[in-house]
Amino acid sequence: MSARIQSMRHDRVAFYGSLMRGLGAAETLGVQPRLRYVGACVCAGELYDLGHFPGLRPGTAQVVAELYAMLDPGVLAILDEFECFDPAQPRDSLYVRQRVTLLEPAGEQAWLYLYNRVPDARERIPDGDWRAHLDSRR
Repeated sequence: MSARIQSMRHDRVAFYGSLMRGLGAAETLGVQPRLRYVGACVCAGELYDLGHFPGLRPGTAQVVAELYAMLDPGVLAILDEFECFDPAQPRDSLYVRQRVTLLEPAGEQAWLYLYNRVPDARERIPDGDWRAHLDSRR
């Protein structure tokens, strides 16, 4: 596999909350032309309801997400700002961006934004599915 093709395969980002298709944030940010939907994915972690958006913390449960190819690497700066992630000050950021290995598709790597605070344990979403959780709140 050529270095360019291999590099392109690693330029992926996974969304598990308001940036997923149809939930409004990607449209508001105008990032859709810079991303290509690849498909559904699953990552490890614990998902929490933070009110208007979710937070993902490290853990062993499964979280439903969507995988996107980044057509423009500059989109990360827009996403970082949206997620309140400052690469120069990760400890003070609301979310931190980390490259993770997904559970599904197995072995695929993607950038993922992890919540950088300790959430209220009572707000955990047991099935790890933000979209289904939103439907149940309505």
